[in-house]
Amino acid sequence: VHQLLIAQNGIYILENLDLEELAKDQVYEFAFVFSPLRLKGGTGSPGNPIAVK
Repeated sequence: VHQLLIAQNGIYILENLDLEELAKDQVYEFAFVFSPLRLKGGTGSPGNPIAVK
């Protein structure tokens, strides 16, 4: 599944996002930017998720 979604379709599986601060500040709409490491053939990578209000 990971290789099908990530490598072939560019769909990233994101888990354990900490969205508590956004909810506490009542931010419900934002641009989401995610920058994973570009690893050829990789099915996992650390990333840098950013919410832009």
